[in-house]
Amino acid sequence: MRFLLFVIMLLVPAMSWAEQPSKPAKPKLCLQPLGKYDAKMLAASKRGVEYVYGFAVEVRPKLKMPKAAYYKPRKRYRADILLDYLRKDVLPKTDCEYIVGFTKHDISTTKGDVKDWGILGLGEIGGVAAVVSSFRTHKKLKNPHTALRRVVKVVNHEIGHVMGLPHNKEPGCLLNDAEGTVLTVDEEHGLLCESTIDYIEKHKGYAVPRHKSFDWTIVEQ
Repeated sequence: MRFLLFVIMLLVPAMSWAEQPSKPAKPKLCLQPLGKYDAKMLAASKRGVEYVYGFAVEVRPKLKMPKAAYYKPRKRYRADILLDYLRKDVLPKTDCEYIVGFTKHDISTTKGDVKDWGILGLGEIGGVAAVVSSFRTHKKLKNPHTALRRVVKVVNHEIGHVMGLPHNKEPGCLLNDAEGTVLTVDEEHGLLCESTIDYIEKHKGYAVPRHKSFDWTIVEQ
C-alpha cells in the first residue's frame, strides 16, 4: 500500500506539469478595419503578416472610428487614443493575442515639440496593439504596386514593435525608422533581419519563417 501511495504521489505532479498550457508556436493576430479602409490593401496585409511572421491572422468586421480619437483642428485621428481603444475595448472581445487597427483615415501622434505629427503607423513596443493608416502611402509613387507594398511593410513594421523590437539601422531591415518620409519605406526589403528574428524567437518563443528574399507574388494576389 505504501508503494502504491508513493507512485500516485509521483504521478500527480507529473500530470499537473503536463497540463500546463504552453505558448503556441503560431499566435493569432487580429486585423481590425476602422472606418474607411482599402479592402485590397487589407487582404494583402493579412497575407504579408502570414508570410513574414507565420502568425494566424483573422480579419475582423469593420468598426467605426472612435469619436474620442478625432482631432478636429487637423481633421484626423490620434493614434495613441486608437491604441487604447483597440487594447481595452476591442481586443478583449476576440480570441487574438495581438491586434492591428487598419484604416484609410489620416492618423497622428505627438513627436518632440510637434503636437500633431502625421504618421503611417504606431505600435506599442512590447505591447499588444498597433494601428496603421494607408492615407500617406499614395504619396510620391514610383510604380502602381508601391502603395500596396508600403502598407504591407508598415503593418509588419508596427507588429515588430509590438513584439518588443526597437528601430534597427541595418540597411533594408523592416524595422528601419521611416524618419518622417514614406520614401524610406521603399528602401526596405520587407523582411525581418536575422537579429530581429532571433529576438522574437528567443523572447516570444515563436518560430519565425526565414526567407532569402520577399516573394511579392504571394502578397499581391
